[in-house]
Amino acid sequence: MARYFSTVESAAALPGSSAPSGGTANSLFANLAGSTTMPLKVRRLTIGVRAGVGAPTSQQMTVALVRTTARGTQTSNAPGKAMDGSNTSTAFSPGLDTAWSAVPTATWTAPFFDEYSFNTQATLDLPYELLEELTVAPAASNANGLAFYNVGNALPGSHIYTLRVEWEE
Repeated sequence: MARYFSTVESAAALPGSSAPSGGTANSLFANLAGSTTMPLKVRRLTIGVRAGVGAPTSQQMTVALVRTTARGTQTSNAPGKAMDGSNTSTAFSPGLDTAWSAVPTATWTAPFFDEYSFNTQATLDLPYELLEELTVAPAASNANGLAFYNVGNALPGSHIYTLRVEWEE
């Protein structure tokens, strides 16, 4: 299996608990869109917060992970890059979508698939290896995926999320 990664940054001052709807992403900042033909396995998630100037305001934040059942209509994408520099093939999945004219299809309310809570002055680093499995199954007509969105507290002004996702296909 080849391993890929993608990185994205959210918009500043994302609202909290503002579910995506129609063409309005609200607190949604990334969707790992899966392939229609091949499963992908997430191997590592790294989430942090960066302030515009100086240290981030110390605050507890929660990022929800939601399974999506259709990709939506993305208008911006951070494609996957091969981690092995000698691998010149492209990833089978589209990578991380970061903006939409129609948001992905999902149930945007709790209970979420997973929730990650952390302080803005720390980095969340989650490996999914060996017994830990986080898989996106292929879907023949719609790309399933994993969406990341802010729930709970709003990000302070000029603060952004940084996200790195590594996966295998």
